[in-house]
Amino acid sequence: MANGFMRAVLEQLQNGNLIVDVSQLLEAAPEATVNFFQDFDANISRLESILAQQLGRSRPRLRFRHIPSFLLHAVHHMKELRHDLVGCFLTFSGLVASMSSVKVAEFTRSFECSCGARKVVEAPVAEVRPPEAGCCGGCGGDSFKDLGGAMIDYQEIRLQDTGLQNCSHAQVVLCGELVSSCVPGDLVVVCGVLRARWPNWAPKKRLMVQLILDARDLHQLHEAPRRSLVAMPPAADPWQQRRQMVTSVAAHLHGLEVPKLAVLLVLLADDLTAPRQEESSRQHSHLLLLGDPGTGKSQLLQAAGQLAPHCVMTSASGTTRSGLTFSCVRDGAGWNLEVGALSMADGGVCCIDEFRHLPKEEKTALYEAMEQQSISVAKSGVACQLRARCSIIAAQSFVPNGQSLKELSGLADPLLSRFDLALALRSQGGNDEDVIASILNQCANSTNDFGCQSPGQVELDQLKGFIVAAKQSTLAESAYDASLLLEAYYRKLRRGSLGAVFSPRVLESLIRLSRAHARLMQHGSVQLEDAIAVIFLHQVAWKSHSPETEQVLLSHFGPGCPEQIQRLDMSSDITCRKDYEVVEGAVLWCLGFQDLKSEEPKDTGGRLKGGGDRGHSEEKPSSIFEGRAFVPQIRRKGKIKERSLFSPPERCATDQGSWLNAQLAACCSSRVLSQMEEMPQKSELPKKQQ
Repeated sequence: MANGFMRAVLEQLQNGNLIVDVSQLLEAAPEATVNFFQDFDANISRLESILAQQLGRSRPRLRFRHIPSFLLHAVHHMKELRHDLVGCFLTFSGLVASMSSVKVAEFTRSFECSCGARKVVEAPVAEVRPPEAGCCGGCGGDSFKDLGGAMIDYQEIRLQDTGLQNCSHAQVVLCGELVSSCVPGDLVVVCGVLRARWPNWAPKKRLMVQLILDARDLHQLHEAPRRSLVAMPPAADPWQQRRQMVTSVAAHLHGLEVPKLAVLLVLLADDLTAPRQEESSRQHSHLLLLGDPGTGKSQLLQAAGQLAPHCVMTSASGTTRSGLTFSCVRDGAGWNLEVGALSMADGGVCCIDEFRHLPKEEKTALYEAMEQQSISVAKSGVACQLRARCSIIAAQSFVPNGQSLKELSGLADPLLSRFDLALALRSQGGNDEDVIASILNQCANSTNDFGCQSPGQVELDQLKGFIVAAKQSTLAESAYDASLLLEAYYRKLRRGSLGAVFSPRVLESLIRLSRAHARLMQHGSVQLEDAIAVIFLHQVAWKSHSPETEQVLLSHFGPGCPEQIQRLDMSSDITCRKDYEVVEGAVLWCLGFQDLKSEEPKDTGGRLKGGGDRGHSEEKPSSIFEGRAFVPQIRRKGKIKERSLFSPPERCATDQGSWLNAQLAACCSSRVLSQMEEMPQKSELPKKQQ
């Protein structure tokens, strides 16, 4: 080997680290580095033997990083692994589906001939049989004395392709420092030499050679393979641009704008910028789709799988608890841990179809995974915790003769409370003429596929890139009026709950969905319009499965309300700025904000605590979106109450007056406020609407 190449390798190994940076080797000796990787399998043994002599230690096992693409063979799918690639240096990515226990394997073995000559034989990690001495190079004899050998840590993992249509697997061998460098469910990138492992020979039995990868480096990916980051161009009306993205989800389905919006919010709910080890609550949202047969539930699941950077699709029909969580498989004297669909979907989305057919005992296994985003393992002497940081989108048909959400789904309250949204898709009702026209138009154009995009919609690849870019965006501190509105809506749901249970998980769900909507609208923080849109979505979802309950608060939209907004069905989506102004006025009115005065209280130092211009106030109220308590002040019967989400209510010592209208005036247009003044008072409405 070239002196420059050896000198560059020795310089990198001076600190005792066995990692070699190939980019530095190319700068020091480019020609020698290229020749080394062209015949890597033969050159690596010679290089490690020379290093063992010069370093005066046992033979090291080098790791190589930052390898340029022209020096290796990239495998896009594991089904491309063939016998003609044996001996080549490869790299590919996949999910760790199973992992064996750590074992000790023989690395090298020394022999001494009867003539006194010694011989060191390498034991390849791919071989099952022990190394043999062969013949002596001096005397030609075959009588050797076994002097023992060097041992090395050994572990095997099984990788699975991440694509929805690919179920290929690859066996990977980890040795030395690479042992225990990953856990089941991790998405990893591995590079190494492809080898053929021969089994022990048996008479009258056909030999089946297994292809394995002798790993030389492995590092984790904290997310699915990155796509090009795409930001949507600025639009004159952001709501129309939002509608284009919503209709691009499962473009062949008509009249399901609300479920499409829910799918987009679930995909955007995860905050990739938040440190994983500091998460105090889950970042992922869960969605439950209920409906009659033929209402497009499975099509929405497939659309979510196509848009998600990483997705695992499964069906509850025939699925067991171990298929969703984990299983332990006997491996000789030990056990192998194989992960299920939830751990394999870590960092992405797990779509479960036919959720109703999942046995009751199996559904209890989802409790920890949906809330704590982890799976605890304590079985067959194996005790560990697997990550399951994924969003769950479940679809199922209605339970016959059901009236409420619990009866329609057949799910227990602890499981229902873990879903951020539950939508009921009914075959009766709605605008059937538009659906029929949409289907006939698609069938008339035989050249187009059902998944093609119509004019005015966003291309699928562009929408995928936008989702990845939006999840990596950082949201600033949220607007105070948005926090106040969500708190008031949650308190009203709690006061009106008779048969339903509204736990603090409802408020956490509203916060997650509001942050996701802010990313969808490309806002720098959660604004008032994000809170309004999420409250309206929550009302539509609640009316879809429980239309007669007191939780349906929206009943009056004022004059000039569009027809799709008044219906409150699966097509009731905000399509333009005018629709939003109508919805905003209705939401503010139903929460009782129109009775508040526009006075601004002052603190003891004479400075404003709040006001329309928050940017110039010296004291800025904290936000529930940042995990801190805030104290909104609302006038009730001539008295001021300070309320906090994390402390009991206390009465103020002085009557400072109401100032919420000044807060809302900064975000609401004059048209909305005028609509609020024209709306009838509560005393003028019938008792049913009150």
